[in-house]
Amino acid sequence: MHLGAVHTIHDREAWDRVFFAEDEGFPPGFVLLGSVTQDDVSRAICIWEAPSLDDLQRLLDGMFGPAIAVNDCFVADPARSINLPAPQTAAGASA
Repeated sequence: MHLGAVHTIHDREAWDRVFFAEDEGFPPGFVLLGSVTQDDVSRAICIWEAPSLDDLQRLLDGMFGPAIAVNDCFVADPARSINLPAPQTAAGASA
């Protein structure tokens, strides 16, 4: 399932520490497909493949608590989305 996340970033340094952590892996079923961060690091938009909306919201809220960023996750509408890749996980392929 393709999902989007809009992040309103409150703590740039903490965001960068988590975002650029080299040892940070994602649980099975979660694939970060793309990310764009605003030049002043106040917002970011990410495209994910994840098992469910609730699962992605919990993952991001755990990684970037509300002191770092507010994470607004949503289900991508394939009919109104451009250039989404084919699903990379079994959960994404069945969605």
